[in-house]
Amino acid sequence: MKNLKSIFFGLAALIALASCTTYRYEYIAPPTEHGKTCAMQCMSTKQVCYNSMQQQAQNSVNSCQQQNHLNYQACVNRAQSHDDVKKCNPNGMYCQAHANNWQCDESYRQCFAACGGTVNVFKNE
Repeated sequence: MKNLKSIFFGLAALIALASCTTYRYEYIAPPTEHGKTCAMQCMSTKQVCYNSMQQQAQNSVNSCQQQNHLNYQACVNRAQSHDDVKKCNPNGMYCQAHANNWQCDESYRQCFAACGGTVNVFKNE
């Protein structure tokens, strides 16, 4: 029975992954020196955006961890007995630390194209 469950969940995960659509981008540099300089500025702006998103993600993790600690302390403070303290969860909720760079990438593609570059999009299904 356990193997049947493992197979079922494995197949479900495979189907879910197979149904995901991903995109691949090909960048063709602008033909002029001015365009290439402009595209380099786009890259710098994208890096600043990435750094900002990373900092935002880290701030969210820090806030989540702090809230977990406060919730645990509140639980301990409310506990009426040692058994009640054991029921308190010291780990709390999962704190995700992944930066969402989608907006940075999309802005970069628009900037790159505005500089005279070409962005080709390939859909992978």
